[in-house]
Amino acid sequence: MPRVTYAHRLSALAAKPLSNYDRRFVDSLAQYYQRKRSMTAGRRAAIERLEERYSDESLAAAAANPLSERLAVLADRVDPGTWDAGFVESVTSQVKRGRDLSDKQLDIVSKIEARWSDEARAAANTWKQTYLDSPEMQQKAHIVATYYSITGYYAGLSDNILHTEGFVPTEKQYKSITTNKFAKKILEAWYAEPKYPVGSYVVVRDTAPGMVRGKAKNVPCVILKTNAAYPRCAAKGTKIYQVLPFGSPTAIMVEERHVKKARNIGGAA
Repeated sequence: MPRVTYAHRLSALAAKPLSNYDRRFVDSLAQYYQRKRSMTAGRRAAIERLEERYSDESLAAAAANPLSERLAVLADRVDPGTWDAGFVESVTSQVKRGRDLSDKQLDIVSKIEARWSDEARAAANTWKQTYLDSPEMQQKAHIVATYYSITGYYAGLSDNILHTEGFVPTEKQYKSITTNKFAKKILEAWYAEPKYPVGSYVVVRDTAPGMVRGKAKNVPCVILKTNAAYPRCAAKGTKIYQVLPFGSPTAIMVEERHVKKARNIGGAA
């Protein structure tokens, strides 16, 4: 009968349904044995523990655990690449190794099941269609995502809304990013009636940023466009205008709060 070496034992272990961590560990043990042709006492003990953990008896007991089937069903429901999928994979490996889940882990499993239930999935599909059928909702999402892409908050969500084709935020994500106090101010600035309509004359206030004052200080300007860009500041009067200073070939952008009505321009009161 041929002698069973550590190479054989490690190869047999590699064929088992190992967790990602244990598989990496087994691979490292195999590489060590290939280099040294021997095993330290600690490594020998680790191999024995793995063999016991992944013995046919242990795997059969784990498979008989009702939680195994529950997790298998859940693994088929969750979308790959999500945090939920990663968690389910992790605890599934834990159960396969014959380890019990903590109360906190079991609670998380229940919450994931609720998020991916038939009812929740149906509600998510209904929400997705509602969002796709509403240009106004999509515009609101883009307006606030543009604002948050500057501030750094909601960075991942904002980037997906702005740059990932076909991305639909969940209902929770949409409400979170569009109904907070800062988003409300941004949306209010965009949807408010412009104080100065196109064709009216304004002058830049002394409180305007220096870059704006440098291009239009003490010079009347004509309004070319209202809502020339999405608001960048969550404050009152931040609707953005495109204005053309008299005598300049180049238009500039300025917030509503930084201009006031010009007097006695071409007979205008």
